[in-house]
Amino acid sequence: MSGLAKWVMQKRLNAIIGVMVFGLIPVMFWLAAAILGLVVLRKGVKEGISVFAWGCLPGLVIWMLQGDATALMVMLDVTLLAYILRRTTSWSWVLLIGSFIACISTLIQPLLMANVMNFAVDLVETVLQREGVEVPARSAIFTQAVMAVSIFQAVIAVLALLLARKWQAALYNPGGLRTEFHQLRMPLAFSLVLGAMILIGESVGGAFSVLSLAAVPALVLPGLALVHGILAKKEIGIVGLIAFYLVGFFILNVYFANLLVALSVIDSFVDIRSKIQDKASNSNDSE
Repeated sequence: MSGLAKWVMQKRLNAIIGVMVFGLIPVMFWLAAAILGLVVLRKGVKEGISVFAWGCLPGLVIWMLQGDATALMVMLDVTLLAYILRRTTSWSWVLLIGSFIACISTLIQPLLMANVMNFAVDLVETVLQREGVEVPARSAIFTQAVMAVSIFQAVIAVLALLLARKWQAALYNPGGLRTEFHQLRMPLAFSLVLGAMILIGESVGGAFSVLSLAAVPALVLPGLALVHGILAKKEIGIVGLIAFYLVGFFILNVYFANLLVALSVIDSFVDIRSKIQDKASNSNDSE
């Protein structure tokens, strides 16, 4: 994909073509969003606005014809998050704002995608009835569908921005994204805000559940970054990462995310990486 990124950055027209073509393919809108993110990261909002304007056309067409505004929302989210990353050079801000975007989106989705949400509710009700399971109230299913779509769009936007940053690093700063990821650590204030969102969402429930659903991914990524950073310091390499993910997905299973959230919060308090010497330092000390 680095070839695509290089071609896109040659001139504005290439970026517009790339965004429009991939935006027209429903399952490839994330790639269009990544292209837009790359333009904003490298050339700024002024250059990105024109690409965004043309790139929104496919999303508008899909929304008008099918009632699905996902591509349009993701493009908007990526533009905003790319601007924040360009201004702050901080993934912590991106994750925090991304969680807020997911929460705010729950207020917008019923207006933008009412038909899609109602279709999803009908589908869920049909499946539950066939399985002989007690069907919850339609309003409850609708609320869950809205939250799921909002979280999905925000997560896809962050992942698209990660891809854009990877392209930018490959073209102009090799290894830059790896360094950024290994150093990603949530400031204490951000962790407290996200932790409060989780507590409120879990305690109150209902529509407030979106607070915890939006906050968890924003803490999971720094948790992963912490593990990657420690393994890199110790030069354990790919074998250690494979073992970590195998244990996480197949042994810890549903508790994997909880562990990563806990690690992220603890790291905000004590900065675990600063207390761990890298392998080179240990070797020098032993000589």
